[in-house]
Amino acid sequence: MRHEKLAPALLLAYQDLQNQGQTALIKHRYFLGIIAPKTVIKPTKSIIFIYCDADADLSHLSQYGVEVNQNSGSVRTAFLPLENLAAISEEAAIHRIKPSRQLKLRMDVAPQAVQLPDFHGKTGLTGKGVIIGIIDTGIDAKHHAFTGRILRIWDQTLPGPGVNEGGYGAEFTETQLTISQDTTGHGTHVAGIAAGADATYRGVAPEAELVIVKSDLQDAHIADGIRYIFRVAGELGRPAVVNISLGNHSDAHDGTDSLSQIIDAESGSGRIVCCAAGNEGNYNIHGQANIPSGRNRGMRFHVPLNQIGVVWLNAWYASSGQLEVSLQSPNGFVSPWQKIITDGNPSHSYNLPDSQVEIVTPGPDPANGDYNIFVQIRGQGKSPVQGGVWQLRSRNTSPSDTKLDVWTLDDTSSVFFTGKSVKDALKIGSPGCAKSAVTVAAYTTKAKFQDIDGQIQEMGLDLNTIADFSSEGPLRNNTQKPDVAAPGAMIVSALSGYAHSDDRSMTINPQFIAMSGTSMAAPFITGLIALLLQRNPNLDPEAIKDLLRQSSSIPGKPPGTFDPKWGFGLINAAKLIG
Repeated sequence: MRHEKLAPALLLAYQDLQNQGQTALIKHRYFLGIIAPKTVIKPTKSIIFIYCDADADLSHLSQYGVEVNQNSGSVRTAFLPLENLAAISEEAAIHRIKPSRQLKLRMDVAPQAVQLPDFHGKTGLTGKGVIIGIIDTGIDAKHHAFTGRILRIWDQTLPGPGVNEGGYGAEFTETQLTISQDTTGHGTHVAGIAAGADATYRGVAPEAELVIVKSDLQDAHIADGIRYIFRVAGELGRPAVVNISLGNHSDAHDGTDSLSQIIDAESGSGRIVCCAAGNEGNYNIHGQANIPSGRNRGMRFHVPLNQIGVVWLNAWYASSGQLEVSLQSPNGFVSPWQKIITDGNPSHSYNLPDSQVEIVTPGPDPANGDYNIFVQIRGQGKSPVQGGVWQLRSRNTSPSDTKLDVWTLDDTSSVFFTGKSVKDALKIGSPGCAKSAVTVAAYTTKAKFQDIDGQIQEMGLDLNTIADFSSEGPLRNNTQKPDVAAPGAMIVSALSGYAHSDDRSMTINPQFIAMSGTSMAAPFITGLIALLLQRNPNLDPEAIKDLLRQSSSIPGKPPGTFDPKWGFGLINAAKLIG
């Protein structure tokens, strides 16, 4: 096996499969694109990114059961039988294999807050002739807010022959659109903010047409969805803006991850991607330590008692450093120091009296040249991870001081850093960290509303300021993100008729619901970009960002000021009129 070609998390999943069988993969499915076999005679497949030469012919990989979704490109997506990973890593045509990650789901007063009615009134722009692509949980095609404007739906979750961008899922048009159903409601709400046509709760671009991708939320398939939307828009001769209100923290937080690379490659003139910044502003998921040369540092993180089946740590530091790492459990048991391993398997397993720990310390990642440490913690046997305060210990063996950034990963978002280890920054992960993406923070325009039962619901949010839940930048390489802020707290938009919820407190009426998050702020800007593309279909990402920056500001600060929470500030649509 060519271990150096495998991303650390994928290597751990493969080793767990080899050592413990299929049941060991259950814990990996939340973060990795692992598809359980439907019968015992079928292999376990993983959704992956393959790095290769742009014109490489990968058709011969079918002998291993690999299904490659694209015939060209330096980063492609594929289905791979996990048991054949060792053999596939030996293929000369493959430079790197990275796993897909499952991303998390991230307007009645909002338009007035950013002077949108003034913009609509003076420009007459409605999004007509522009494609808005939504990659999310689907859409309620029966909702009156979208009547006659949904062109296509690619439902990646249903069986079917797929599309050009991937041989999976089913594509629907016209009368077949209602076959695909949004049972979660997130995608319908997002689509309503960007492009809903309703007299009261009007979307930003109510005459734009929609191309929808109902995704399984794997970032490899989100990448396929971006390619699909831009291809359809190109065939129709239309400009397009794609909304992605999803995110994760399994990447390097510098825009070099697989999905961000594909966003940058696919974006261009009349092809824009808009992303949510994330909703981790109130969570201590990020820790940072500055480790002097020749010194040790410990980073403390808390694991709840008897709740977590597995904990992952995703750590990165610059190539100028050299760190050895170790784990200390709440009971004081310590794993040996592990250095960078460039020859052979970089993954070592340690059986502590109270825990099982795997640490992966490979050589530099080819995408950015930096080091990625990946840690997996499990309990003994079937027991959960030992609750209490853990410590990631680091020893700097290089001649220069080294900064280590670490993000906690678990399927409950309840593992967090404590004390001096906490760094309340760098919480914008993929795809919001893509260089060409417009990344949007959330601003609070409403904290009180009346629900369907006539009850006044008051949220603990401060009005007319950045939302405390909105994730902070900048990126790990100090790139300025987010780009701009938009209304994202308690936004009223379309309610999917297929979404079943017993919580009536957020429901306004049978067709509209209030939600908050950067998931709601991103489609606001997506709709605004559609208006700008209607006026000038040739705008590229940099031109769009320049327009947004020039039309945004942070209260009390000079125009052009950047803040890691606000970006360049709240958008003022009136300034875009000229």
